[in-house]
Amino acid sequence: AAIFTLLWFAVFTGISILASFLMVYRSPTASVYAWVIYLIGLALILYRPRFGIYLVVGFGLAGDTILSPWFPFVKNFSSPESLLFIHNSFIISPLESYLVAIFLSWLIRSIALRQLRIVTGELILPALAFLAFALFGLFYGISTGGNVNIALWEARPIFYLVAMLLLTSQLLKRREHLGHVLWAAMAGIFFEAITGNVYYWTKVHGHPGVVNAITDHSAAIHMNLLFVILLAGLLYKISPRARLALLLVLPVVLVPYFATQRRAAYLTLGIALIFLAIMLFKNNRTGFWLIVPPVTIIFAAYLGVFWNRNTSIAIPAQAVKTIIAPNQASARDQASNAYRDAENYNLQFTIRQKPITGIGFGQKFYVVIPMPDISFFQWWQYFPHNSIIWIWLKTGVGGFLSMLYLIGLALMVGGRALRRVPAGPVSAPILAAVLFLVMQFMFAYVDIGWDSQSMVLAGAMMGMLNI
Repeated sequence: AAIFTLLWFAVFTGISILASFLMVYRSPTASVYAWVIYLIGLALILYRPRFGIYLVVGFGLAGDTILSPWFPFVKNFSSPESLLFIHNSFIISPLESYLVAIFLSWLIRSIALRQLRIVTGELILPALAFLAFALFGLFYGISTGGNVNIALWEARPIFYLVAMLLLTSQLLKRREHLGHVLWAAMAGIFFEAITGNVYYWTKVHGHPGVVNAITDHSAAIHMNLLFVILLAGLLYKISPRARLALLLVLPVVLVPYFATQRRAAYLTLGIALIFLAIMLFKNNRTGFWLIVPPVTIIFAAYLGVFWNRNTSIAIPAQAVKTIIAPNQASARDQASNAYRDAENYNLQFTIRQKPITGIGFGQKFYVVIPMPDISFFQWWQYFPHNSIIWIWLKTGVGGFLSMLYLIGLALMVGGRALRRVPAGPVSAPILAAVLFLVMQFMFAYVDIGWDSQSMVLAGAMMGMLNI
């Protein structure tokens, strides 16, 4: 332990000297500060690899390609707009370097201290099976003429999912560590919400309708996590300070949440609320009858008032309308539904051509019936909205079945944990992890869900449930 402390001190001293050198011989630009933060993060990982889990989750959720294109964490060191740009050929990201550093720090420490013990749980082997099919899809797609660069971008998030599951399973040792992961996630979401507010009030001047979305597609699902953590915390009585902190963050998050106009996020949050109501009924019948019926009546009144409105606050009502009465949906929503219907037909046709192997990563799906033009998204023929069937498309039937098994098993393990763990503060992180996975993979059924940030968070949630 003394050797590791001394080594960490030496690394931290070296970082301080390097930062001082850069600030003396170069102006203290934002890039310099970004490099200092990045190197401090590496030092913290060397000191205690568990801190790397928190850094990856927090930094991973803080960036947004629309709100903060300069934010470097999930971008390559080759991205010119990134504050950590090095060179065009340096095609790894700070996220990947942190994952490697966490693994090496954990492995070397465990071997040196003779404490190497690999925690498998129930999810590691299914995750590795899913990863094996993803590797097959990567090599098959490239070997049959797929675009190598796009294939790597497609497959990367699956590797992040498995890596975070593996590392989280090894490094979280105490129940309070589960809460630390969620607080890291809340910090990242809060940072993104701040940039979302700046964008909303200064760029679109409070009128989100002038742009298609003010955040990445998956940002609203990440914000859903904050809502379910708050409600799970109220259900299981987390500390008053934690509840107060979440309540203070809530108004900041709500503005970009509604402005980003993601119907699927609102619907998945509704499903999560139903699960929370069931848990409340199980644990507190009096609280259930005091809360759920009045909230249901208020929501019904909200639907009636905003059924035919076209404002940001009416978007959840419009999302419900597209399900209950799709013929009455707005022209924008009907066009979106029509696009997805055409896209799903083309996906099914493509899968029928190669049902066993899929087409592999880096390959385009076939377009046999016309689709509305969304050429502003240059990878539209690689990343369809149905991200569940996309796995079959890219990794074959084996990848599809192994994915379903992994997700289903993770939810089963989480449900079992909720039954076995005594009701208390530790139940809130478990319930939040289960509900996030439900929301994430329901969202992936209708929107692009296998992005880097979501898979980092999903892997961490699976790791929490696995232990």
